[in-house]
Amino acid sequence: MSKYMNVKIKILSSILFAFLAINKAAYCQIPDIDFPMNPNANVYKQYTDESDVYYKNGLDFLNSNQYTKAIDAFEKALSLTPDRVDTRINLAASYINRGTYFYSQLKDFNKSANDYRNAIYILKYDNNIPNSDLAAENLGIAKADLDNLLKAEQISTAKSSRLKMARELRGQGKFREASVEFYESLEGNQTDFPVYIAIGDVSSILQNEKNAVKYYRKAVAYNANNTDLHLKLARALNNSGDNENAIKEYDIALKTAKKEDKIEVLQDMEDLWVKKLQENPQDASAHMNLGVILQKKGDFEGALKEYQFAEAINPNDITTRLNIGTLFQAKKEYTTAINAYDTILQVNPENLLAHYYKGTALRDMGQLDDAVKEFQFVLSRDSGNDNAKEALFDTIKKFPNDQDVSAIFKTFADNNPTDAFAQYKYGFHLHSLKRLDEALEYYKKTIALDPKFTDAYLNIAVIYKEQNQPSNAVSALQGGLKVAPKNQKLKDLLASLTSETVTTRYQNALKKHNQKKYDEAIKEYLSIIQISEPDADLYVNLGAAYQASKRLNEAANAYIKATQIDKTNSTAFYYLGTVYSAQRKNQDASKAYQKALVLDPANDDIRQALNSSNQAIKDGALQKGINEYNKGKYSEALLTFNTLSMKDKNNGNIYYYRGMVYDALKKYQLAIADYKLAVKYKPDMSYAYYAIAVDYDTLKNYPEAKKWYNFFVGTSRDKTDQYVKYAKDRIKQI
Repeated sequence: MSKYMNVKIKILSSILFAFLAINKAAYCQIPDIDFPMNPNANVYKQYTDESDVYYKNGLDFLNSNQYTKAIDAFEKALSLTPDRVDTRINLAASYINRGTYFYSQLKDFNKSANDYRNAIYILKYDNNIPNSDLAAENLGIAKADLDNLLKAEQISTAKSSRLKMARELRGQGKFREASVEFYESLEGNQTDFPVYIAIGDVSSILQNEKNAVKYYRKAVAYNANNTDLHLKLARALNNSGDNENAIKEYDIALKTAKKEDKIEVLQDMEDLWVKKLQENPQDASAHMNLGVILQKKGDFEGALKEYQFAEAINPNDITTRLNIGTLFQAKKEYTTAINAYDTILQVNPENLLAHYYKGTALRDMGQLDDAVKEFQFVLSRDSGNDNAKEALFDTIKKFPNDQDVSAIFKTFADNNPTDAFAQYKYGFHLHSLKRLDEALEYYKKTIALDPKFTDAYLNIAVIYKEQNQPSNAVSALQGGLKVAPKNQKLKDLLASLTSETVTTRYQNALKKHNQKKYDEAIKEYLSIIQISEPDADLYVNLGAAYQASKRLNEAANAYIKATQIDKTNSTAFYYLGTVYSAQRKNQDASKAYQKALVLDPANDDIRQALNSSNQAIKDGALQKGINEYNKGKYSEALLTFNTLSMKDKNNGNIYYYRGMVYDALKKYQLAIADYKLAVKYKPDMSYAYYAIAVDYDTLKNYPEAKKWYNFFVGTSRDKTDQYVKYAKDRIKQI
C-alpha cells in the first residue's frame, strides 16, 4: 500500500449513471462522499521533495471536494514524478469527480466529457501507465461515465462521430482529450491510416514519443513512400533517444523527398549529429556522418573539417577516406579524389567501393577506357552490382565511335548471358540505333531471364507500335501487367495503344460496313470489343451489321448490350424496336420505341415506328378474335373483343366483329347495339348497316329493318352485289 491514500470513486459513478438514466433534464444535489482512506492518511510524513508537497496538497483538496485545486496540485506532482502510481490514480479520480460535478450541477456537457477524457488518458494512454487493480477500476468507471454522458446527450458513438469530436478537440488545443477520441475511433477497426497519423501527431505534441513512434510505424506500414511520414517517424525516434533507427528513417526521407524538401531533412540530420558530438566530441563516426550531411548541403569546407576530425580520431576508417574522395570529386578536383581512392587501394586492392568511385572520377575526367576497367573490375568480383553496371553503360555511351560503343555493349551482353540487365542495355542500345528486330531479340532475352523487368515490356511494345503491329504491342503490355499489375507506365502505354488501335480498327470496321461486307465488319467489331472499354455505339454498329445480315437474334442482343452500357442511347432502343418488329414481337417493339421516344421526343421516325407498332398490336389482337370466331370459340372471341374495346373505344372494327359474335349467340339486340357503334366510328362500313337490317328483320321489326336496308343500299359502292340485291328485294317485300 502507498503511504498516501488511494481514492476510489465508484460510488460517484453509480450516482451519475442513475441520474442520467432517470432524468436528463433535472438536476440533483450529490451528497458529500466520504472517501476511503489508508489508515495513515491523516498522518503526513516529512516530505523529502517538491512533488510530495504537491501530492499532499492534492489529497487535502480532494478530501474537501475542491477538485480543480486538487487537479492542479496533482498535475504539478505528476510533472515532477511521472512514474508515481498514487499521484496518477488520484489525479484521474479528481478529474472523474469534477466531471460528475460539471454535468450534474452546472449542466456543462463539454467540461464534464473532457474531464472524463483526461482521466482515461492519464490511466490508459499517457506515459508510465499504472498497473494496479485500482487504476483499472477507475479507468472502467471513467469510460463508463463518458459513454453514459454521450448517450444522455444523444451523441453518436459511431466511428465517424468519434473522429469528428477528436478533430474538433485537436483544433481547440485539447490534445489529451483529442487523443482519447482518436483511440476510441479505432475500436473495432485497427487499420485506419489517417487516424494512425493523427494519434502520432497528438502523441508527439504531448511528448509521448514512444506512442508516437508506435503509430507512425503503423502509418508507414500502409504508405512506405510518404516522405513526411518517414520524417515524422525519424523525429519521434530521435526524441525518444533511438538515434540509430532515427538515422535510418532520415535516410529514407532524404531519398524520397522532393528537392525543395531535402534541406529540412538535412537540417534535422545535422542537428542530430551535432547533438551526438556535444555528448561525445571524440565520436569519429558522428564527425564523419556530420561531414556527409554538410557535403549533401553543399558545405564542402565544413564537411572536409569533419572528415579530417574523424580521420584524426580513427585514421584507419576507410569509409571516411572514401567520403573525402567523393567530396573532392563533388568539387571537381578529380586528381585529389583519385589520390584518396588510391590510398585505400594501396591498403586493400580489393575494395570495390574505392574501385567504383575511382571509375566515376575517371569517367568525369574523360578517361573513359580507364573508367571502364574500374567498373569491369567491380563486376568481375560482384556481377550483381547494379551501380557498377549503370556506371559502366553510362561510360560506354560516352565513347565517340558508335561502332566501339556497340562492340562493348555486345561483348558485355555475350560475356554475361544470364544477366538480364546486360541483355537489356544492349537491346536498348540497338533500339536507339533503330535496329529494331535485334533490339526485340535482346529485350525478349531480358524478360526470359527476369520476367519482372518491366522496362523491357515497355520497349517491346514501343517497337511493335513502330512496326505497325498494335496487337503484339498490346499483348506485350498485358504480359507485363501480369507480373506488375500496379505499374503505371505499363497501364498508361496500354491505354494509349488501345485507344489508337481501337480508333484505327473502328474506322476499318465502318468502312467494311459501308461496303456491305457485313461478316467482315462483324468480325472487326467483335475484335475491337475484346480490347476496348465497353462502348454503346460500338454495340449499336455491331447490331446494325447483324441486322443487315438477317441475324436478328444477334442484332437484338447487341442492341440490348448497348442499352445496358448507356441507358440514354435512343438509337439503340430504336434499332432494337425495329428488330422486334421484324420478328413480329410487337409488344417488345412498342416498349423499345417508347423508351427511344422518351429520350428523343422530337424524332418523327421513332414516333411513326411506335404508332405502327401499336397498330400492329391492335391488328394482331383483332385478328386473334376473328380467328376465335371463325373456329366457333365465341366465349374466347367475346373476351378478346371486350378487352380490345376497353383499350380502343373508338375502333369501329372491334364493335363490328363483336356484333358478329353476338349474332352467332343469337343475342340480336346486343349485336345491333355493336353494329350501330361500328358505323358511328366508321360510317363507311356498309356491311354493318346490312347486319343491323338483317337483325331487325330477324326480330320482325320491319320498319327498322327497312330503314337500315335503305342505309346499306345507299352506302354500298357495288350496286350489283348479291347483298345489295337481297336488300332491295326485302325493301319491296316489307
